[in-house]
Amino acid sequence: METSALLVALQLGDSLFPSGAYTQSYGLESLVADELVAGHPELQAILEGHLMQRLARADLPSLLAAHGAACRGDLELLLEIDLALTAVKLGQEERQAAGRMGRRLLVEAWRLAPSKAVAWLGESVDAGRTGGNSAVAFGLAAQALALPADWAATVYAYSFAASFLSAAMRLTRIGHGQVQTILLDARGALAAAVERAHSISWDQLRPCSPLLDIASARHQHGPAHLFAS
Repeated sequence: METSALLVALQLGDSLFPSGAYTQSYGLESLVADELVAGHPELQAILEGHLMQRLARADLPSLLAAHGAACRGDLELLLEIDLALTAVKLGQEERQAAGRMGRRLLVEAWRLAPSKAVAWLGESVDAGRTGGNSAVAFGLAAQALALPADWAATVYAYSFAASFLSAAMRLTRIGHGQVQTILLDARGALAAAVERAHSISWDQLRPCSPLLDIASARHQHGPAHLFAS
């Protein structure tokens, strides 16, 4: 991989990049409140569930498809991909969070590397034609910055894992050392999630994580929140 592409991957995947992911717990806040998560083993299992049952079967296939559509200049397809991803996000908070992060990504992508695809999706979001999911926006940002699709998917999955574990440190009694162990142990699931995503078409998205969906839905009606989702 060329140094320039590696640097783009590091920049997009860094917590310094202003995507707004740090405001999300991805259902973890509800699970902690319900005392279903106490530490390392539960966090490891939930992270792998997110990666294999949610990202691999919905967000990552959408990202890969959006990246490809942007390469081909198929702007109309971008709208269909984004709408399809929104349709399988069951929780209102999850849909809103994906849209907020996606809009932020589009703003930053336009600032760093303006492209027709980024502009098209941004205009479609502003016009209310679609929500602008973060995975789709990330795929367009990566394509505009000349980051290959596989690497874009891997960086997105890693960024999700890092954000999830960052939330875990604020919600549970887990330290930086344990978080790094979980992140290292998640390498297999990260790679497997990207591999699985290649076998799923953007119009055949089927995420399946009932416990996480329920946790997300319950969070919306909780009495107090540290996180937006």
